[in-house]
Amino acid sequence: MKAGDIEQLQGSYVWPQTLRRPKLPPKLVYFDLNHWISLAKALARHRDGQRHEESLAACMRAVDEGSVVFPISDTIYFEISKIAQYRQRRDLREVIEKVSRYMVVTSRSVISTHEIEALLDRLVGPNPQPINTMDYLDWGVARAFGMVGGFKIKSADGRDVTEHVRASHRDGPEAFDLALAKGELELNRKTLEGPSPDEEPEMRRLGWSPISAFEVAELRAQQEIDQVARFDDDPQWRRGRIRDVVAAREVLIEINEALHRGLSERSTTLEAVFPRPEDVRRALNSMPSFDVAVTIKSAYHRDIGHRWTTNDIADIDALGSTLPYCDIVLTDRAAASAVKRTKLVDRLDTVVLSRTSDVVDYLSA
Repeated sequence: MKAGDIEQLQGSYVWPQTLRRPKLPPKLVYFDLNHWISLAKALARHRDGQRHEESLAACMRAVDEGSVVFPISDTIYFEISKIAQYRQRRDLREVIEKVSRYMVVTSRSVISTHEIEALLDRLVGPNPQPINTMDYLDWGVARAFGMVGGFKIKSADGRDVTEHVRASHRDGPEAFDLALAKGELELNRKTLEGPSPDEEPEMRRLGWSPISAFEVAELRAQQEIDQVARFDDDPQWRRGRIRDVVAAREVLIEINEALHRGLSERSTTLEAVFPRPEDVRRALNSMPSFDVAVTIKSAYHRDIGHRWTTNDIADIDALGSTLPYCDIVLTDRAAASAVKRTKLVDRLDTVVLSRTSDVVDYLSA
């Protein structure tokens, strides 16, 4: 490790070169679920959607012009899956298809791994097993969850015979490509809108459960509620090093596996790379998505009146993966207030809005 490398991280971010971000234009504009609901109401001509019709029209113009991309994240898939009414899920799918066109950002866990690798590359040296370069912005549900995606045709013994089947398709390779494209589009549609009322009984019989991901979010929210109780038992933490506690928990709960894998592959340890506590603190804060999550969680824990919910977990996951890498982020008022109050918006130079109508002026700027 070069002397002074850790000190140089103070107040700066280490951006992963292995996570390719698109060059401007287009702008990347991220909407949380509440804003997609507003646009869905406008598209469906719902009476509550009239005030959002101008925003919807502006978004669709920007997409047609190619000046803006409105990606969704794994958080959006998760939150829509919790909606009980099929019609509401279908309306959301329709507006997301028109505006996002199923463009997605990769998951926060994938982003964290790339940030960790970039940090260790700088402080320790290249990984003998370097991480694959990938796009931050991509297409389709699989990429939102950090998977390769795409349909493959396998033989009985497990060999990939996609190219052979494509070449020998009776209507030609183009017809084969079109069939696969239609299949992938339908997969994205059904993943968002879920089964119809007629389809749901059979889907449940086959093991479909929309609440499994929700149960994980409830567990993560409960972990934060348990931490509130610990802070209540010793209130001095809220006046002092609350961020250190939150950061330590973030390492343990969210990034521990990827961090130790990266260290192990470089034949070193956490203690060897970061001999002093302040070294760890400075290094971890240089990872953009980690800084976002820890900063917001610390702000919420400092507020003794804050009541943790699964929505908080979803918001923080989404902001961790979008606030550092998108140009404009629309989130709810509480989250927008937190990122502005803590100066995250200044550190990341990201526009953060909380009203759907506010985006119109920024789309053409």
